[in-house]
Amino acid sequence: MNLRCIVIDDEFEAVEEICEYILNTPELDLVMSFTNPIEALSFIKKNENFDLIFMDVDMPNINGIDLSRLIRSKTKKLIFTTSHAKYALNAFEVSADAFLLKPFNYSKFFATIEKFLSPTDSLVAPDGEYLFIKSKNEDLKLVKVRFKDIVAIESLANYVRIYTKELNLVTHLKLKDAKAIFGKDDNFMQLHRSFLISKNHINSIEGNILTMSNGAKFAIGENFRKIFHDFLSNKTLKPTINK
Repeated sequence: MNLRCIVIDDEFEAVEEICEYILNTPELDLVMSFTNPIEALSFIKKNENFDLIFMDVDMPNINGIDLSRLIRSKTKKLIFTTSHAKYALNAFEVSADAFLLKPFNYSKFFATIEKFLSPTDSLVAPDGEYLFIKSKNEDLKLVKVRFKDIVAIESLANYVRIYTKELNLVTHLKLKDAKAIFGKDDNFMQLHRSFLISKNHINSIEGNILTMSNGAKFAIGENFRKIFHDFLSNKTLKPTINK
């Protein structure tokens, strides 16, 4: 389940930026954003608990430190966002879980919240013959993908590209997490540090180059060649030698 987020900052541009980062992170859902901390306090008190609150420190009427004391019990995680490093000690005195010093980019934002996302060892392969995947290249639209149609999964840092016979889509998932999910299916094999392939979709092999059913080509990594050789030796037609 995605983490439900609130953003509080008296600077409109800062709110806009953090909201954009949240919307670009599939594991997060933006519930509300506020430039008025009093309005934020009223809303948070009247509603159920949240997972993440991003909050500025230096705000009018009520500052972030004082506000956090009033709403800390209403959120699982509290992250302070401020331009002033001097507030860091105050932030942790009120049990803040993280501190983002402005200006920060998406990379710094994600590195900060990544520890709050579901750990890899909790990932399990979905039941059934298909799953829905949030496609980054289609505005996070959920796309139905059948397991049997997956040709390969390629690492793109904090994302992966999933190749099927019909389409390619990018989703927020590390390759090690993809391996934890799909590696439970014996059909998927890691043959390079950057990708997994489906054995059923290998069309041809030339040297260390695999050509897949969708036309994509992948080079077998040097450290994975013995694994592939062992697989291939059991799948290659050998002539019978008559004595």
